[in-house]
Amino acid sequence: MAPSPVPSNSDATALNATQARLPRLTPDFIAKHYPRHVSVVHVNVINRHGERTPGNHKIPAISPEHWNLCEHGNTLHAEFLRAVGLLTPQDPATGSGAQMQPSAHTPPWHNFIFNKETRDMSGLIGNGSSSAGKGPNDGSVRTTATCAFGQLTDLGRVSMTALGAHMRALYVDALGFLPSTPRQAADGGPTNDLYLRATTYTRTFESLQQMLGGLYPNQPLGSPLFCVNVRPSAHETVYPGFGCASLRPLFAHFNAAARKQHAGELDNIYAEMLRIPALRRQVETEHSERRSRFTIPIMDTVAAVHAHALPMPEAIDDAFVTRLAQASAIEYQHSAWKSASLARMVIGRLVHECVGHIVAAVEGDRAADDQRPRMAIYSAHDTTLGPLLAVMGSGGDPGDPSAETPEGMVWPQFASSMRIELLKDARSPRPPVRPAWEDDQKDYSEDASMVPFEKRVRPVNVPKTLYRWSSVAGRETAERNPRALRDYYVRVWYNDRTLQLPTCRDPGAHHTQLGPSVCTLDGFFKQVARFVPSDKEAAAECRVD
Repeated sequence: MAPSPVPSNSDATALNATQARLPRLTPDFIAKHYPRHVSVVHVNVINRHGERTPGNHKIPAISPEHWNLCEHGNTLHAEFLRAVGLLTPQDPATGSGAQMQPSAHTPPWHNFIFNKETRDMSGLIGNGSSSAGKGPNDGSVRTTATCAFGQLTDLGRVSMTALGAHMRALYVDALGFLPSTPRQAADGGPTNDLYLRATTYTRTFESLQQMLGGLYPNQPLGSPLFCVNVRPSAHETVYPGFGCASLRPLFAHFNAAARKQHAGELDNIYAEMLRIPALRRQVETEHSERRSRFTIPIMDTVAAVHAHALPMPEAIDDAFVTRLAQASAIEYQHSAWKSASLARMVIGRLVHECVGHIVAAVEGDRAADDQRPRMAIYSAHDTTLGPLLAVMGSGGDPGDPSAETPEGMVWPQFASSMRIELLKDARSPRPPVRPAWEDDQKDYSEDASMVPFEKRVRPVNVPKTLYRWSSVAGRETAERNPRALRDYYVRVWYNDRTLQLPTCRDPGAHHTQLGPSVCTLDGFFKQVARFVPSDKEAAAECRVD
C-alpha cells in the first residue's frame, strides 16, 4: 500500500504514498517502449482495488467512527436496488417486507448491499473487536455518504476510472490494440475482446466497473457487452486459499523466519509506534511474541486514513507510512519470496491461468483468429499482487533461501496493477546468443509434469505443439523447434516501471533492442515454470481440505 521505488525518469501521478503511480504517455514514452515494428498481441492485467475504508474500526484515535466518503457509491447502490425491486428491506424475523422510511439515523439505502458482507477482517488480520467507538477528536455522524468496512470509497472509484482511462489512452488511442468501442461477439453475446474477472468482494467488482468506465466510457448501465466472471471463494485463484492445509504451517514457518531475519527493522517500527500515543494501545494489542504479524493490522487503518488525507498525528507522515508498508511486506510477501512451493500454493493457479491466456493468444495469432480475447483483467487484492511480484522475481531470484530479502519490498498500493504484455516482433533478429536452458531437450520432449518443479523450463500448461511451428514453410513441423517462438516476447509492468525477470537478464533471453525488461517468450516461461502447478499437482501439494 506504499509506493514502489520510482525510476528517476518516471513522471509520477500519485497523490501520496499509499497510491499507485502511472507513467505519462508522452510521444517519447510510446516511441521508446512501443516502436512501430513491435505489436501487442495480448495483455493480462491484474490490479488491486481502489482506495477503501479500513477492514474494521479499531484505532479510534486516528480513524473516524463513520467514514462519510461513499456518497456516489451509495447512490449507485440505491439505484441498483430500486431497479431490481429490492430497496424494501425484509424483517429478519418474519421475512416480510415493509418500506423503510428515511430518517436521520437510518437512510433507506444504508448497508443494504453490505449488510451480509461487511467483511470484518478483525479475525483474519488482528485481535479485538471492530467496534472501538469514537475517538477523542471524532465528531463524525452517520450520513447518506457513510461507508461500510472495506467499502470502495468515492476516491477509490476515481482512481480505478483513472487506471481504465490510462489503459484506453495506451491500448486504444496510442496503439490501436483494442477497438475504440467494445465489439459484440459474432454470436451476439458479450465482447470477446475482454476476459473479465472479479472476486466475490464488492470492492473488487465495483473497481472493475469503474475501470471499464475509464476504458470504455459512455457505455449504458448494465451493458450486455461485458460479462464478468466471479468464482465462489472456495475455488478462487487470485488470493491464498486457506482450504490448502499445507499453507498455514508454511506461512507460520517463513513468517517466523522473517521476524528473526528482520528483527532490527521490525523492532524499530514497533518502538516507533509505541511512541505515538494514537497507535500505542492498538500496537500493544496486536504485538505478541507468538504472533509474526503485528504491522499489517495497523497498516490497514493507517493506509486508508493516509490515502484519504484525513487528519493524523504529525508523527504519522509519508515516510512513516512507507516504513510501515515495508515492514508489512516483510510480514507477508517475504514468505512467498523465500519459498517457491509456498508461492505456488498462494498464487500458482492464477499464474497457470495467465500462461494459458498467453498460449491461447499465440495460437490465435498464428491462426489469425480475430475472436480471441485480447485482454484479460483480474480485479483483485494486495494479497494477489504481493505474491505475483515474488513469482516475477522482483528484487531477486524467488525461492533462493540464501538470498537477502529484496531491497525496497513494499506493500502494493491502492489501485496498483501488473500488466503482462505479449509482444510480437517479426522484423528484429532473434538474439544471436542462446541461454543454456533453451536446448534442454528433456523438459520439452516429455510431459512437463514428469519434470521436477525446479528443473522445468516451461509451465505445465504450455503444450509441446507450441514449439512445432515453422514459419519458413507456413506449416507445423513434426519435431520440436526450439526457435519456434522467436517472434514473441513478454514484458511485465508494475505500475509505472518494468520488471526485469531474473531468467531474462542472460544474453539471448531478451530483446536485442528493447533490453532485459522485454523477455523472449521462452525466458518468461522459464521464469514462471516452477510456480505453475497442474490441478492435480496443486491438490496434492496443498493437501486440500
